[in-house]
Amino acid sequence: MAVVLELLESRHILQGVAVVLMLIILSNFYHELVKDLPYQEIHLVGKGRWEILSTKAKQRFVKSARELVAEGFSQGRKMFQIVSDANLTIVLHPSFVDEIKNHPHLDFKKFLRKSFFGSTVPGLEPFDGVDEHGIILEVINKNITQGLDKLISPLSRESAMVLREKLPESNEWVALAFAQEIPYMIARLSSLVFLGEKLCRDKQWLDVSVNYTIHAFFAARDLRLYPSILRPLVHWFLPSTRRAREDMRIAAGIVDHEMEQRKLIREGKISEKPPRTQEDTMDWVRQVACGRPIDATRVQVGFSMAAIHTTSNLLTNIMYDLTAYPEHIQPLRDEIAAVIHEDGVLKKSSLTKMKLLDSVLKEAQRMHPVGYAFMNRVATEQITLSDGTRIPKGASVAISAHNLEDESIYPGASTYDGFRFYRKRQEPGQEHRHQFVTTSPEQFAFGHGAHACPGRFFAANEIKIFLIHFLLKYDWKFADERTTRPANLTVGLESICDQTVKLLFKSRQPEVDVS
Repeated sequence: MAVVLELLESRHILQGVAVVLMLIILSNFYHELVKDLPYQEIHLVGKGRWEILSTKAKQRFVKSARELVAEGFSQGRKMFQIVSDANLTIVLHPSFVDEIKNHPHLDFKKFLRKSFFGSTVPGLEPFDGVDEHGIILEVINKNITQGLDKLISPLSRESAMVLREKLPESNEWVALAFAQEIPYMIARLSSLVFLGEKLCRDKQWLDVSVNYTIHAFFAARDLRLYPSILRPLVHWFLPSTRRAREDMRIAAGIVDHEMEQRKLIREGKISEKPPRTQEDTMDWVRQVACGRPIDATRVQVGFSMAAIHTTSNLLTNIMYDLTAYPEHIQPLRDEIAAVIHEDGVLKKSSLTKMKLLDSVLKEAQRMHPVGYAFMNRVATEQITLSDGTRIPKGASVAISAHNLEDESIYPGASTYDGFRFYRKRQEPGQEHRHQFVTTSPEQFAFGHGAHACPGRFFAANEIKIFLIHFLLKYDWKFADERTTRPANLTVGLESICDQTVKLLFKSRQPEVDVS
């Protein structure tokens, strides 16, 4: 009898557990269903009235986001909502930039965690951020940006070395898959500043620093396809999340070993051969942290995520532009040669004087921004804008950058004009407003306000140094003899250079020595 009672009791327990699990699953399904439900008071584009799930809307967004944005702003609207591939997002008109830029109730870190999961998923920890005490921001602003003058010569020497290896001298035309090669070149220059001379040439570090961002973005995209209740289990088995975890494991091994070696050198237990000739971010982070705990691997992977792919994409866009519009190249060479002749050596002030070169960077960013919406945030409180429009608490927000194509701001906006911003800087009072690193309500690809990208000054100098070497040392043309610029690929609101395009290069005698 006791055995029978025990069995009945067990059966009731199992039934109870099953009911609880079912309620959890149903509750989660309901949450997944309602989290993409539109806000009733805000116009919705891209999703049919009778579509319960968001699958088709997300597919439309990936294929036709720019058309959907144009539809959203039709009839004079200043905001609308759209089901993006990540979250239901409220898209705001560029006229709201100044209201949004420093708003205390709009949080970028929450956007990252919402879209890329952060430390809730092993392998995606860098998306959580590591700068609660402002350590990284201080290193970027003080040591990197303010110390750029000391970095220009080492960066130029490393550029010369990279190009001797990757683009050896040739009197014949040689094919180069530029978009595929340039991330590794950028990674090498960036890592020189981040980790020093030895590791910037380490193949394993270069591979992981380039590939982690790709693997992590795919991992986050894959995870979004699953209900949130399944993600804590699913992430262990997805190939993309496993690759991201492996990248982090490799990165940690490299960074931890380097930190230990430097510690032993400081303690006098081993000697460094040859000794390092300059400090890098690993030194600066340690100095600024002053003993406060900080995850060195997450810092270095975070630097790589921020520095490599956006810079590579912009540099590729610039090279596609100049190859398609070669009439810009000789004036650029003349400017570069004149400035270096005047200064004797390449230095930070030299790059500042190269206003034609600066204009080419800004025009490429205008015509081919990395995305068509920026300043992504999550509202931590309900917000009322100046026109009375309300942004609900918890909503994801972005600002459309369609004003980059506005004829009233940029006459002939659809036509490439590499020296557009050079001419703008000749106008009274406009010298600084139209520099590449200057942000404004008209051009906010770097963000705007207090949260504008702090690394843009380093990126600008890095790109300019590479361009000086590319233009002075080589001639360029498209391998397929095309006369038009290859179109970028649009995926959702992202703009991606065509990776299949090949350029041809041939050595030339440079006007000045920048080796």
